[in-house]
Amino acid sequence: MSARKPQPPFHLLLVEDEFADAELFTELIAEISDNIHVYHVSNGQQALDFVTRQGEYPDVPLPNLVVLDLNMPVMNGHEFLKRAKREGRARSVPVLVLSTSDDPQDVRQAYHEYASSYVVKPGSFAEYRDLLTLIESYWRGAVRLPTVEQLSGT
Repeated sequence: MSARKPQPPFHLLLVEDEFADAELFTELIAEISDNIHVYHVSNGQQALDFVTRQGEYPDVPLPNLVVLDLNMPVMNGHEFLKRAKREGRARSVPVLVLSTSDDPQDVRQAYHEYASSYVVKPGSFAEYRDLLTLIESYWRGAVRLPTVEQLSGT
């Protein structure tokens, strides 16, 4: 049996306006993997600035994955998707919508706006941990993503 080769750092941008939800997400991800760097912003405008390296984010790494809530102040998740998917560098960054909404219209609209995945937030702590384990396994194991360098055009 061969040893699992070390994975490069994985940069994840969490876009979540509820501080307690962001803290729980970050803590659970840290339990699952010590090689995922979670960056947290609380609205779509900050997320757009982050992925385009504007405003207060000129030196941040381009994320490998954006985990996006839909219902936020300033700029909601739908507006972020519309605007981010028009940006050159940000267009190729996968976006996983993680929302409490199970409304078919929200799901349809998110995919229409080029979300890569749509997941409804689970109701229990154990289900949430299981979901994040599955997300980590999929986005860092099963799926093939371009490198950050390829995404940023360097």
